[in-house]
Amino acid sequence: MIPAELDGLRVVELSRLMLHESHDPSRLDRLRRRMKSEGVQANPVIVSPYEDDFLVLDGAHRVHALGELGLELALVQCIEVPTRAESWQHLLNGSSLTALERMDDIEVSKHSADGFTAEVEAPDGRFFSLTPGASGGLASEVGLLWNLQSLYPKGSAVERVEPGDEVVLSEGEMLVRYRSFSTRELVEIVARGAVLPAGITRFHVPRRVLGVRFPLDFLRGDASSANSELRFLIEKRRRENRIRRYDEPITLFE
Repeated sequence: MIPAELDGLRVVELSRLMLHESHDPSRLDRLRRRMKSEGVQANPVIVSPYEDDFLVLDGAHRVHALGELGLELALVQCIEVPTRAESWQHLLNGSSLTALERMDDIEVSKHSADGFTAEVEAPDGRFFSLTPGASGGLASEVGLLWNLQSLYPKGSAVERVEPGDEVVLSEGEMLVRYRSFSTRELVEIVARGAVLPAGITRFHVPRRVLGVRFPLDFLRGDASSANSELRFLIEKRRRENRIRRYDEPITLFE
């Protein structure tokens, strides 16, 4: 019997993948060059079915890289539709409060509060909360998030921190927290022709499959043929005892 996570692996048309987040150009460039050099898609795109298409939960850079390489198909791992996404926290270094203080819809307080679209914690203990106001809505919130990320220091790495993890800030650092989004809200954002900025949503994926290394040559043309090749690859690696399952948390160097 094939484990559920392996049964969820399939090849689908890129045109059926719904992206709710943007991408980082430098990260995309590195990934595209690595995929072209290695000739494989190492890890599946994580998706959930939505009507006749698939909502991308994790792997926007892989989707863009495949498209830029001229491929029509993508290897995905299909999981059940989650009710809600968590959100990463972003730890920034070298940020300035000056531009942030000039933003509209900013409230400054000494305490973290509920109901924010995004919240920035400064080393001096102040909290800057962004809310779209009474006349706002989901579109206004997306606009606020893009405005906030435009203030991120150029060329500086953004460290993603797990939701709920506490961080002690040093001088020059800031911690950005984002509100969580329901799957329905993500679909609505896509339907409006918009996307969230990169690196906000965080989905916990049970039994995530890594290291498939599916050849790019199979990601051209017909999805049916590609799925036959995928099934053959899975069965071959099972017979060779080359598939491992781990329950413990894993730290992955990208």
